[in-house]
Amino acid sequence: MRYFIIGFKSSGKTTTGRKLARKLGMDFIYLDDHIEQMTSRSVPEIFSTEGETEFRNLEWKALKDVVNRDNIIVSTGGGVPCHCDNINLMEKYGEIIYLRLNNDILVSRLEKAASDRPIVKNKTRGDLYRYIVDLKNKCEHHYMRARYIIDGESLKIDKLVETLNRKD
Repeated sequence: MRYFIIGFKSSGKTTTGRKLARKLGMDFIYLDDHIEQMTSRSVPEIFSTEGETEFRNLEWKALKDVVNRDNIIVSTGGGVPCHCDNINLMEKYGEIIYLRLNNDILVSRLEKAASDRPIVKNKTRGDLYRYIVDLKNKCEHHYMRARYIIDGESLKIDKLVETLNRKD
């Protein structure tokens, strides 16, 4: 079994993925870490020196590298479902979990994480809100293709496990 966790920046994908993997006894892969291992460079370094197009290509290669592994939980970067036909790849090889949060919560989380995320560093709250709205307009239709759309604000791992085990 393979689960792919998608959602916007700071939606809790990695934290949820780690907890879910422990609970289900599965391996955990954070796609950005996998890219860094493949390239021996950090994601910010790749993004700043190679640009977004090359970074998205590396994301696609990393995703193709992990989709054939069994018993994994993969937490993706926020843009993964929106580029290179990745959403189709994830649908073909596993089940997708979308951690959905409202704009206000995403903005608050991005404000707290701004120092670790150059793309949102030095943005005002209004800038961050517009940034989230813009991203949702571009990406949410991809996210909504997920088999499981989960409220990321009130997420409980045990409840998520129950939902996954139901296999509606």
